[in-house]
Amino acid sequence: MNPQEIMAALGEGMGVLSEEAPELAAAFMQMDNAAYVDGELDRKQKELIGLGIAIAIRCPYCICIHVKQGANEGATREEMLEAANVGIAFGGSASMAYTASVLIPALDEFLD
Repeated sequence: MNPQEIMAALGEGMGVLSEEAPELAAAFMQMDNAAYVDGELDRKQKELIGLGIAIAIRCPYCICIHVKQGANEGATREEMLEAANVGIAFGGSASMAYTASVLIPALDEFLD
């Protein structure tokens, strides 16, 4: 799947989940939104942290989301690759594979 297909599949699934388990979906979205509010760390920094974690846990959906949202917050390709390096340090060779196969195409797709 390419990054656009990954994002589309997630959007469709979240739409269904919102209909079938509205309380769960709403509670998750509220928690997720609260985690990304500017504080001591700004949104860009939090997106980079999210990207490093997404690489470590090997979630293609999360990788694409954090690349797209990080780009919207002004994160550069170099910053995202550095965040991925930290994720690889925690996740090992499988995280390296996700960096090569999911992150690189997402960077190519979502960064200008």
